[in-house]
Amino acid sequence: MSIVKIPKLSSELEFVPFELLEDEIKVKYFSDGVQAGFPSPADDFKEQRISLDSKYLTNPDATFLVRVKGDSMYPTLQIGDLLIVKSDKELLDNKIGILSVNNTEFTVKRFDKDKNILIADNKSFPNIEIGEDDTILCLGIVQHFIRDL
Repeated sequence: MSIVKIPKLSSELEFVPFELLEDEIKVKYFSDGVQAGFPSPADDFKEQRISLDSKYLTNPDATFLVRVKGDSMYPTLQIGDLLIVKSDKELLDNKIGILSVNNTEFTVKRFDKDKNILIADNKSFPNIEIGEDDTILCLGIVQHFIRDL
């Protein structure tokens, strides 16, 4: 029998707890987007409502939030970004995951299935090569992120 201890998050990431309550908060949503030029006067009448928690926090048992604390994935992910991570999604080629290689600390990297590497989008950080004997533990896939402007 072997017992595997789950690695902790690297200093590049921070867990952010959340709690879903029974009440939904719905915000105004303009389904046609926003014009970069002169807006149509009829746009005032296209308003709908959307619940952000039902859109982004579906399946709460398989959803968690992580805040980016490092810049290895810059410019895609930036320090302070809030990542919405789904543990029920499969790690596919070119997806960004919260990953541990050989029980090291979890980090956030892009998966390149063809080359067997974990890619740091920031070119000043090294990529992580994955050997045939290496074990990847995927905590979840980054589905969305929130960035304050």
